[in-house]
Amino acid sequence: MLVEETTEVAFGFEARLLHISRVKVRTQSRRAIEDVSSALMRIALFGFGNVGRALARMILATRAPFTVTALATKRHGAVVDHRGIDLATILAGTDLPLRVAPPIASIPADILVEVTPLDPRTGEPALTYIREALGAGLHVVTANKGPIARAYRELDALAARHGRMLRFEATLADCLPVFTLRRAALPLAKIDAIRGIVSSTNNHILTAAAAGVPFADALAEAQRLGIAEADPRNDLEGHDAAAKATILANVLMDADLAPEDVAREPIDERVAQAAHAAAGNGDRVRPIIEIARRGGSVVASFGPRRLGPLDPLYAVDDFSMGLVYDTDLAGRVAVQLHDPHVDQVAYAILTDLLEISGTMPRR
Repeated sequence: MLVEETTEVAFGFEARLLHISRVKVRTQSRRAIEDVSSALMRIALFGFGNVGRALARMILATRAPFTVTALATKRHGAVVDHRGIDLATILAGTDLPLRVAPPIASIPADILVEVTPLDPRTGEPALTYIREALGAGLHVVTANKGPIARAYRELDALAARHGRMLRFEATLADCLPVFTLRRAALPLAKIDAIRGIVSSTNNHILTAAAAGVPFADALAEAQRLGIAEADPRNDLEGHDAAAKATILANVLMDADLAPEDVAREPIDERVAQAAHAAAGNGDRVRPIIEIARRGGSVVASFGPRRLGPLDPLYAVDDFSMGLVYDTDLAGRVAVQLHDPHVDQVAYAILTDLLEISGTMPRR
């Protein structure tokens, strides 16, 4: 009887402890949410085209811990409000009160998100915006490859000097894990070579050509979907891929390349015909960037390459993209993103924002 009574008392005590613990956890959770909501990081969003609007929708849908306090557009003016801008109203369509945005240094923000239209060969005006933001003590997230391809070392040093973070996951291949993969999974590994498909326009054209679709029709479809520009030469001549190869070489392999250092072979009607012929033999022609260490330096190239079925990039077709890393410690690592769209660009920006804010989920 004594044993039974002792056991009952013990179980009752444990039950009370469990109840108290649950109450404590729920209270801590509520306080954590309240703390986050009362200390939202402030975003200045420069650029409100397809990517900027997709990011705004994603912030609203996910209730991510950010508030947009400044919004600047190329043609429709700007708005600044230290209390936070009503994104739903902006998305619905409304006039913005300012003709141009005030100087970045005067904007009440913690992070500049830079997604403006630019000249891909000079990186402007994005490069100036990023310099000004870092100099003013803001973190920066950009989806524009131009500034990173042209001035990565300068911008990285500027960010370090001001104790701020510069993130650009969306510059390479939408939300394909590239730089986050390096930081999270390959921190001590030396990357000896990179091969990949980073041009969705060219990959779509060659995939369609393999199935017998004429080159012009495949290009027109990519333009209709908004994947290819009205003037497609930046893609077809390999300038876009060269900028991306430059970023990969400089950031992941500590090179010092410029886009002009990347050898380029264009994607044209002749290559489309070769893709169709290769398909008849079970092979595929892909638009490949190749970066490798050679003789104490790093070299990079872009062009059509014929791949067999055992190649990791063989199955990366249509608008999909992928990368293969050869490393000393992790061996060969391959990653792929299947048929991305503008929401995947926005998601890459959002993950950079979460990392900067320290609210990235740990599991």
